[in-house]
Amino acid sequence: MEFNEKELLDFVIKNDIIDIGATLKQIEEMERKEILAQHPYNITKAANYYSTYFPSIDGKRQYRRRRTRKEIEDLIVEYYKDKMQEIYLKDVFYEWINQKLEYNEIQRASYDRYINDYKRFFETKPNVLSVKRFKNINGDDLEAFIKVSIRDFNLSRKSYAGLRTLLYGIFRYGKKKKYTTISISQFMKDLDLPRNMFQKKVIEREKEVFMEDELPVIIKYLKEHPDIYNLGILLVFETGMRVGELAALSPNDIGDCEIKIRRTEVKYRDESGRWLVTVKDHPKTSAGCRNLIIPPKAIKTVQATMKLNPNGSYLFEHNGKRIRGNTFNKRLSSICKKLDIPHRTMHKIRKTYGTMLIDSEQMSDAFVAAQMGHTDISCTRRYYYFSNKSIEKNKKQIEQVISF
Repeated sequence: MEFNEKELLDFVIKNDIIDIGATLKQIEEMERKEILAQHPYNITKAANYYSTYFPSIDGKRQYRRRRTRKEIEDLIVEYYKDKMQEIYLKDVFYEWINQKLEYNEIQRASYDRYINDYKRFFETKPNVLSVKRFKNINGDDLEAFIKVSIRDFNLSRKSYAGLRTLLYGIFRYGKKKKYTTISISQFMKDLDLPRNMFQKKVIEREKEVFMEDELPVIIKYLKEHPDIYNLGILLVFETGMRVGELAALSPNDIGDCEIKIRRTEVKYRDESGRWLVTVKDHPKTSAGCRNLIIPPKAIKTVQATMKLNPNGSYLFEHNGKRIRGNTFNKRLSSICKKLDIPHRTMHKIRKTYGTMLIDSEQMSDAFVAAQMGHTDISCTRRYYYFSNKSIEKNKKQIEQVISF
């Protein structure tokens, strides 16, 4: 454990210590106790020796023994001190993220997203954080890295959030493990990032939602071609559910006037790096677990689907196999092309649904958020609301308001 002059002085004052030599010895003893407390394996006493295990890179434990307890404890302390000298940011990241996965703090899909973000920000360009020993990284290094990343990756405030999440996780974990003395919370609080540093993302509403004059065209097409894929797309227009929730629906989830959202489709890589797509037994978020109120027309859509797939374990199946979310996206893309409508994904249907709910003056904010599976209305308004009124209608509204 290394202390600068100020930290050493603070320690002396706080503990009312005058003898610097005694202070250093006390600090060393504290460090020793901390290291021994974090050792994950027990020290075992035998007839004439003490033993323990040490972790190794390949995941197999290494067995070591010494004649006295002090000798085995000295070996433990030496091992972790040497390890700390060779720890880099990459080591801390993988320790942190693997532990989160092991304790089920994150799901496999989130784990893959963190890995991809790490590779993007820390491995595609040379940077000081990746080449310096972790314990030697200082605040100036962090600030320079963040500002260079915002510039070189053209990050918006929203995309910067992914990098910030990684830094918070890595450095909080590193401080807890005594790999660094940096308090990332305080650092981020003090960090000055002017708004003009971030990429300004121009959002064209015509690409975010189906416009008012496009809706009748695509709805008419879906109803006139009611195969199981088109019925799934139609149901999202009528309910606003996520495409992953659609792909995971079971006939048992359907009620008289509601659909129980209890599962979602997830995509992740297995240990060999192969992509897997499966169904997870809970939605994307805790707020996503909801009873979605649906109109009579949606019930008719569900009934038509059940006639096409009467014995399926999932509501949407083809030849006995569950239809994946990406398949619905591909079908929607081909329909847009056929109808000469700009390409949009299934998520844009969900945004269209959210926009229509917000535009309705009959629904409370709480109800809209609940239907969307959001914690509160601010998320819906910020990310899901885009006026889909036609230019002609907007012009008429302006003429009515500006009447002088």
